[in-house]
Amino acid sequence: MESIGILIPIIAWIASIFTFIYCMIMLFKTFTGKPHYPKVGKNVHEAPVGMLIPPTILAGLVLVVFFFPNHLAQSILLPAWAAIVPGLAQKGILQIQISAWHGLSPELFMTVGVVIIGAFLYKNLSKWQVIYHWYPKSLTLNNIYYGFLKGMESFSGAVTRRYMTGSVRDYLVYIFIFIVMIVGGALLLGQGFKFAPFQDAPVSIYEIALLLAMVVLAVTVLFARSRLTSILAVGALGYMVAFLFVLFRAPDLALTQLVVETVTTVLFLLCFYHLPKIKKDNSSWRVKATKGTIALGMGLVMTLVALSVNGSRFFPSISWFYENAYDLAGAQNIVNAILVDFRGVDTMLEILVLTMAGLGVYILVKLRKEGEERERT
Repeated sequence: MESIGILIPIIAWIASIFTFIYCMIMLFKTFTGKPHYPKVGKNVHEAPVGMLIPPTILAGLVLVVFFFPNHLAQSILLPAWAAIVPGLAQKGILQIQISAWHGLSPELFMTVGVVIIGAFLYKNLSKWQVIYHWYPKSLTLNNIYYGFLKGMESFSGAVTRRYMTGSVRDYLVYIFIFIVMIVGGALLLGQGFKFAPFQDAPVSIYEIALLLAMVVLAVTVLFARSRLTSILAVGALGYMVAFLFVLFRAPDLALTQLVVETVTTVLFLLCFYHLPKIKKDNSSWRVKATKGTIALGMGLVMTLVALSVNGSRFFPSISWFYENAYDLAGAQNIVNAILVDFRGVDTMLEILVLTMAGLGVYILVKLRKEGEERERT
């Protein structure tokens, strides 16, 4: 590997020679080449003095930095470096020392070689430039690059035509597959599945009844033959979630869920009323089995994620906040302390959701009244 690794600086050095050559071509052909005034069509003149001031300032700064590099190193580079790796800065390990002269080093001889060989090749450019005519154009780097680019465009077009079917169902399948693969794979490889059922509170009979009702409603949505039945089942499922919030003593979440679910159900009814009837799915049993497997995998991964989150406690229990509410928030009422202080951002977003839901209901009522007035006139 060491013998192969030495090829990298050799190739870079040869490339630097040709870089030096085309820089010389651009410099001398631009500023010392023969002018072609008839092709310009305008009166060509030198730039005014004002346009020379910015490059003069830049050139002066280059000279200043070259002769006094450590002034900028201590005031700009070192603070930036310390901000990136503060641990090393605290230990005093970070030290920057920039020098313009490093002695007779291999890098210096390589640079001198680039200048000498590059200048010689540029001087005799007309004698060896003919080799470009002998080299096959199909093997030039430009042609290889353009061919690769064209191939990638064709490949991306074929892939795009394959998965951009215009079907929302297909897009959801792609999304669910990637979620199952990425989230489930990451948790599986990272051993992120953690279950601690002993930390959970006992399940009451009411919670079991609500859970069974939610399962029945979810299955009803899947096998419903009309959109009206599906929408009503989804709405009822949302109300079951609101009842769960009530059982868990979260009235604010229950209120938000009730309002949002009501508005969403109304919007669904208004939108789906104008859609055609549901067509029977005539897909083969393999397609249905594949979709069912994806759905089960998605549900399983989300369930495992929820259980893992519940089993991994990164913060103290809510009872700790209850016992220290006055010291932490200065509030006698634990509910106010939680809503306003401990989870103030969440409460703000809930208020925003309620406001948007109220505006939605107001707009629907107003549009309905305006529609009735138009029909009368």
